[in-house]
Amino acid sequence: MKNKLIILFSALLTFSSCSDFLNEKPISDLTAESFWQSGTDAEIGIVAIYSAFAEAMSPGLWDWGELRADNYVPHDKDAFDQKEMIYNTMSNDNQAAYWTNLYNVISRANAAIKYIPNITMTASTKNNLLAEAYAMRAWAYFYAVRVWGDVPMYTEPIEEISQGIYRERTDKNRIFQEIILPDLEKAYYLIDKTATKRTRTNVATVCVLMMDVYAWLHEYEKVVAVKEEKVDLLSKNRWGLSALEPTTFEKDWRAMFFDDETAEIPIEVIFKVAYDELGNGENLSISYFASSQPRVFLSDKAKGMYGILDKRFGSTQWEDIGEGKSQLKFKFWPDGTIFTGTGRIYSDNDLVIYRYADIVLLYAEALNALDRTPEAITELNRTRTRAGENPYYVSDFVSSDEVLDAILDERQKEFLGEGKRWFDLVRCNRWKEVMQPINGMSDERKVLFPIHRDHLNQNLNLKQNPGY
Repeated sequence: MKNKLIILFSALLTFSSCSDFLNEKPISDLTAESFWQSGTDAEIGIVAIYSAFAEAMSPGLWDWGELRADNYVPHDKDAFDQKEMIYNTMSNDNQAAYWTNLYNVISRANAAIKYIPNITMTASTKNNLLAEAYAMRAWAYFYAVRVWGDVPMYTEPIEEISQGIYRERTDKNRIFQEIILPDLEKAYYLIDKTATKRTRTNVATVCVLMMDVYAWLHEYEKVVAVKEEKVDLLSKNRWGLSALEPTTFEKDWRAMFFDDETAEIPIEVIFKVAYDELGNGENLSISYFASSQPRVFLSDKAKGMYGILDKRFGSTQWEDIGEGKSQLKFKFWPDGTIFTGTGRIYSDNDLVIYRYADIVLLYAEALNALDRTPEAITELNRTRTRAGENPYYVSDFVSSDEVLDAILDERQKEFLGEGKRWFDLVRCNRWKEVMQPINGMSDERKVLFPIHRDHLNQNLNLKQNPGY
């Protein structure tokens, strides 16, 4: 199995460098086609997709989804790339401008989608593995189009140079219509509805990803339809549909974010990316948030969002270390974790990507957009009151815009450090309103990231995003 895994990573397109790929000498006579022969091969191929996704999410989870918003200030000396993102001065050599890891996910998913149908195995197993491949491909493209807009499109594994490695960018709307949305529909149809493993794509993952995509497209009727026609049919005991009660905060909220091998994963967690220093490696969470020289500190604005009753304030999430600086330590690691000094703390905590609070607050956003404001406020109050805050009432608002602002504020508090704030501001067109007073951001062209210069040098068919 180990040898086959090595061959898989080499034989299936990785896009880490097109020039490297073209000059690569074969390490084995085993081709990609001859690799995909058994159920074990198929399982290895799917695990390879998750491995690539784990690499993409660290540091992509924060770089792409959060650092450009208002949650952080950079370290004065050791965070050049992060400082560019936070202050809106990104250059085309910033680490966040690489899309390599997302295309690793796409290429491995393409291979799985092509070859798994020809493998002899039970129909249910085959369907579930295909569902995972479709969902992960959709996820990677969803990240790519939100970050860069139009991106090159690949739906088949490239196994010959004649297939065309160097492609122009494809309109993002076409990618939504021809890949992301169809892939998610296929994934929902094929997925094993009884599987509940939180580190693999499951039916709840597909549902919340659908809601996220439809919200990004402002197709709020479909967000509501997924919630009411799919999510609400899921088992409450299995998927946390009855979670978010105030009495569960102390027991479950922090437990979602750090690993405890002796305890069950709180049912609110829908999907998380698993890391293991002895397996797929570590992430950069300690480097970003908890080392002696972290890349970022929490902004005063982020800390000031929380009311005096909010249990998410202060020692539930961060530690004040003096000189007005606060590190996001407590949310992701157990109390008493020592990050510096003798010994070593591995940065292999799992990263929660989706949890039931995502469903609740996306649903609230959609209800509000559809003028179902009282229902939206009810949903908004679910995370708010769990955290100890007083509930909102309809009389507290004079417009749906005010309700949307309250939902975005709640998402900022609830999902601090979870890679969502920047995408929230862009999706709801609040980026300028929020960021201009902080870093002067007003150029709409800078909402998208630059394409890294290495990609431009490798592929002359690419054109840089305007403004860079």
